[in-house]
Amino acid sequence: MAVDQRAQKSRTKIYQALLQLCDQGVAFDQVSVRLLVETAYVSRQTFYRHYASPQAVITQLFDAHLADFLSAFHVQQLQGQPLTAESMVAELLRSWQNRFDFFRLVEWANMRQVFIQGVSRFNASIARDNHKALMDEQAICDIYAASIYMFLRSYVLQRLWTVPQATALLLHLTNNFDQIF
Repeated sequence: MAVDQRAQKSRTKIYQALLQLCDQGVAFDQVSVRLLVETAYVSRQTFYRHYASPQAVITQLFDAHLADFLSAFHVQQLQGQPLTAESMVAELLRSWQNRFDFFRLVEWANMRQVFIQGVSRFNASIARDNHKALMDEQAICDIYAASIYMFLRSYVLQRLWTVPQATALLLHLTNNFDQIF
């Protein structure tokens, strides 16, 4: 237990250091492991115990956030709520609405593609779960994923809509995700 807490504390320090460097206006391509560990007050060994690179910090954060979303989504399904485009979008928005700092890091690091690829894989699994045979599955899932990312980015960073408003708008813009539902 103490090891897990120590590891979590180190990961938090590294994440906070990334945010600090972002806030200071340091270009992401100038963020070296050395600069990051000096800012985080952790050793290089500690950094490499958890990550391979500064980009890996953001990638692992994305994976953790996506896992949180999938977990919440599966809880909904276990409670007997049907898998619909509306339920998926509403849960997606709820799951990501408080991840302002994460989206700032993705934008700062120019790592949109990592996010989009992860969402594309998720979209492909939804299509398969719904027995949708898509002629060009990769292109369709990629287009939906890019749309989702750009929409979430606006939703989280600009806070323009409520969850119901954003759900209705994203469903309208994507034609209710009719290719995967």
